[in-house]
Amino acid sequence: MEPETVSATLQRFLDHQGLSPAFVLGRRWDVVAWNESARVVFGDYGQMTTFERNSVWRIFTSPIHRQLLVNWEGHARRVLAQFRATCGRYPGDPRLTELIHDLMLSSPEFRAWWPDHEVLGAEEGQKTFNHPQVGYLMFEHLTFQVFDAPDLKVNVYTPLDEADTMAKLSQLLSERVSVKSGF
Repeated sequence: MEPETVSATLQRFLDHQGLSPAFVLGRRWDVVAWNESARVVFGDYGQMTTFERNSVWRIFTSPIHRQLLVNWEGHARRVLAQFRATCGRYPGDPRLTELIHDLMLSSPEFRAWWPDHEVLGAEEGQKTFNHPQVGYLMFEHLTFQVFDAPDLKVNVYTPLDEADTMAKLSQLLSERVSVKSGF
């Protein structure tokens, strides 16, 4: 299967989101495109391996990502239910099968929760992160599908006024720092 990519138009859309971290997930939950705000909040995707860029893998295996997510368990359970829905759309996909196998071996929580069979779609809502350099960041979160490439999901995090999120994002962007890619 061809590697997933985004169009130049979609990349420009991400880049024009300013202080809003935005990234695109492919059908296997790999981050395939991102903007600078996403890099400084979630890590330098360009320096990550394919496994590290996989959102499900990072949530269940990265101690740094676990600390970043406020209410890790609730977030991880929601992501797992959404991932399970994706797997149902692509039965027999060898990369998804390999990812599930590796997660069963690597994460006790994934191993315990996978048999639950809960399925969810993407949810809008608020998310709070505890960034290692600037502390709490609060966002509204929205996920949408790309009409011309329905396997791609765009995630946009709009900064909220709470926790001085916009000022903290501006600081991170001006310093051009990022969370270590060891997610």
